[in-house]
Amino acid sequence: MSTKKFTRWIDINSHETCLKITQKYHIRKEAGASVNLLKGSFIVLFLKRLFFVFVSLFRFNKNPYPKYWKSKNLKAFVKRILGFYKLEIENLLPLQSAFPPLSFKPQTAPLVSIIIAVHNNWAYTYNCLQSILKNTAQTDYEIILINDGSTDQTAANIKNISNITYLQNSQNLGFLKSCNKAAKTARGKYICFLNNDTQVRPFWLTNMIAVFHHDPDTGLVGSKLVYPYGLLQEAGGLVDSNGIPSNYGRFEDPEICKFNYLRETDYCSGACITLLKEDFEILNGFDEQFAPAYYEDTDLCFTIRYQLQKKVYYQPLSQVVHFEGISSGKVIKKGSVKEYQLFNADKFKNKWSSVFASFPSGEEKASLADKFNQKDTILFIDSYLPEYDKTSGSRRIFELIKIYRNLNFNIMFLPVDGERREPYYTELSNMGIRIIYTIYDHLQPFEELQELLGKIKIAWISRPEHNRIYAPYIRNNPGITWIYDTVDLHFVRMERGLKINNSATADALKEIEKIKKEEIYFAREADLTISITETEREILKQEGAKKIEVITNVHVPYTGSNKTFKEKTGICFIGGYGHAPNVDAVLWLANEIMPLVWKKDPGIKLTLLGSDPTKAVWDLQSPNVIVTGYLEDVSEHFISSRICVAPLRYGAGMKGKIGQSLEFSLPVITTAVGAEGMDLVNGYNALIANTTEDFANDILNLYQNESLWNLISSNSFQTIEKYSPAYIQNKIKDIFKLNNVSI
Repeated sequence: MSTKKFTRWIDINSHETCLKITQKYHIRKEAGASVNLLKGSFIVLFLKRLFFVFVSLFRFNKNPYPKYWKSKNLKAFVKRILGFYKLEIENLLPLQSAFPPLSFKPQTAPLVSIIIAVHNNWAYTYNCLQSILKNTAQTDYEIILINDGSTDQTAANIKNISNITYLQNSQNLGFLKSCNKAAKTARGKYICFLNNDTQVRPFWLTNMIAVFHHDPDTGLVGSKLVYPYGLLQEAGGLVDSNGIPSNYGRFEDPEICKFNYLRETDYCSGACITLLKEDFEILNGFDEQFAPAYYEDTDLCFTIRYQLQKKVYYQPLSQVVHFEGISSGKVIKKGSVKEYQLFNADKFKNKWSSVFASFPSGEEKASLADKFNQKDTILFIDSYLPEYDKTSGSRRIFELIKIYRNLNFNIMFLPVDGERREPYYTELSNMGIRIIYTIYDHLQPFEELQELLGKIKIAWISRPEHNRIYAPYIRNNPGITWIYDTVDLHFVRMERGLKINNSATADALKEIEKIKKEEIYFAREADLTISITETEREILKQEGAKKIEVITNVHVPYTGSNKTFKEKTGICFIGGYGHAPNVDAVLWLANEIMPLVWKKDPGIKLTLLGSDPTKAVWDLQSPNVIVTGYLEDVSEHFISSRICVAPLRYGAGMKGKIGQSLEFSLPVITTAVGAEGMDLVNGYNALIANTTEDFANDILNLYQNESLWNLISSNSFQTIEKYSPAYIQNKIKDIFKLNNVSI
């Protein structure tokens, strides 16, 4: 076993052992039971954990233990070594006895009103407020704190909290009535009810509001609740056919995929929920028959779904740490407020019994969790999450995902690298895409995929190397339609590269032949093959593939303010430099083409846009050549540049940089290779040149000829009409109908 595999084996088994230790300990603690750590089952787990600790001391590539001594506390160190803190949440605020002043930003028109009902436990309330101040900078909000008869230092200390709305009950009203009272003073479009025994995590509120933006039918959104020791408290609440609620995922690992996708659910616990203020007013607040507390949150969610006909969502990207039981305890005792949990359970069952009768019975929790999602599922598999602002292929797959979302598909995405790259993970998750990632350092998340195969109707697998790995799993499930998306024909691109670089060695030709055979094999075997251009479709047909359809890049015309010919200046190129044809293109451009241009017009600036420039690209920088590296938004360059150039000498498929230029009505000069698949006509909607001299002459001509520039610019939108989302969506529907794939 290699060192890397051995390290991975240790990490996986150590994590699973620590998870079992933490679960076993805290499940008993939460139930109010005593815990004997010297019991046999604990001893076995501790010995396993110590074995992994001992073995890890001899690892050459990783040492996880220095951070364990960070507190310099022997008790904490021992607990970490034994596995109790393996899942601990970083940067939690500790309880303190001193409470320095806090100042919130004044708000004249807050988007969200955060309502916190408080009864004692000021130290927890203070930390809750601190966490909001630290982790909610992206959203305009107000704090409404209602003191429900606290007898501790709450009233005295609240004077040191600036710019919040403070309400004081003359008598203890209970959680429900306090929230209803506070909501009447809210000024925000949204109301967020937040327990005082919580600490919110980064972007918690932004991601809750994002759900309302992505789905106008959203009625309420709840957070992922996590215990301070790292186990999951709730990934949305479930109610079974008997009307019995439960916290989905309680005491599980909160990082597992099945607990981390945006999902409709029965209810979300009131520790952190957000809804529209106008909806709360329509419903006259929480139903006061559930006063003083318990089941008011569950009932509110049911009312929103079954009375207002809106959706209730669980949002895993909104994470909140919940110190459950601080106010009311964890065990129901006679005469305590928590006893209302029993009384109100019967009220809830009686009120919604007709709804429970429609729920599936005898289902597993995972099935119940998805009971509101009965749409057909399409699984996308590609190298990594679509980096739509970096590469043409990613932009295409991102636009296709949006199209399938419009077609009412449930969408899953498996990035082969298993990583949750940002901001793409958050963007896709907020769109409702379920992402299959890895917790551990696995090469592929096969176990997670295996559990989901029964739900998948279409598997859209990009590129031959990923079909090689995943197609066998799909083919073993005849209910799944296997779509092979070539993206481009790799062997065509590689053959052209060898020809340009005069590097056609025997080994290189052998490798290309191997890839060609594989691509042809998948094109013949798949239920449906997708090529990106008609040219590549014909190549595959000639090789014996039969079910081939063309789905091109997707382009959306820019409709913002633009500049005229005279207002624009300079030339731009765009491309990801991890793609060899782009590097070859800019080297040819800067070293051979532009020197001819500069001889006649030395003032023309060249800007090389794109991510991951190689050293060879960076070295092109000069007074006349600007290399930007990755830019989050390149729009200004397309608005300000007079010409876009794409001197691609080799490659395959459709070139996103051409379409991007057309989106901005920016005239483009390219080669025959660059023009493939775009129906470009030289002198009408582009200029096409294949030699150094011709390319340089076309740059000078287009740069100086306003009438030619206006002609090509004016024909841009017409050229990309058949690459619009609406056109491609209709084409996909026609393709599926033609190939007997029902949607």
